[in-house]
Amino acid sequence: MTLDLIPASAREQLDCIENLMQFFNYELSAWYPVRLAEHGLYRLRPKAPYWAEPRTRPYLLQVDGEPAGFAVLDGDCLEPAQQLNLGYFFIVRRFRGQGLARQAFAELLRRHPGAWEVYYLAHNQHADAFWPRLLPSLGLQGLQREHRVVDEEPSVWFRFDTP
Repeated sequence: MTLDLIPASAREQLDCIENLMQFFNYELSAWYPVRLAEHGLYRLRPKAPYWAEPRTRPYLLQVDGEPAGFAVLDGDCLEPAQQLNLGYFFIVRRFRGQGLARQAFAELLRRHPGAWEVYYLAHNQHADAFWPRLLPSLGLQGLQREHRVVDEEPSVWFRFDTP
């Protein structure tokens, strides 16, 4: 299997990420009351302003040419000293458990060195099984973990620098 991280700038790539966000919200709905709209899809905030932000970097993840997930870096950091926030990170279920998430995140770190933060909602059991295991294994500098409240939700927050 070949994993590619494709910088998403074309409208069809961004549309693909927005479509995959439906699955992201579906997964999240196991732990949070993410509501469906009357038409049966999750209501997404309009993403055009987000995509236009200068520090937002969307990536479409593909395995052998097939959409397999997405990652989005942005500047929505909780701490002013941090430069990069992982706004979204999602791997489609059939590609999980094969090391692709680790590979994708390691490649993001390689492409974007700097002061990072990653946080997730505390009740997200998948994230809570993944991030605390992955991050210490990557040789990151100054890795710190805190429990915080973000947008009125208990969250787990990590900050670190890339080597």
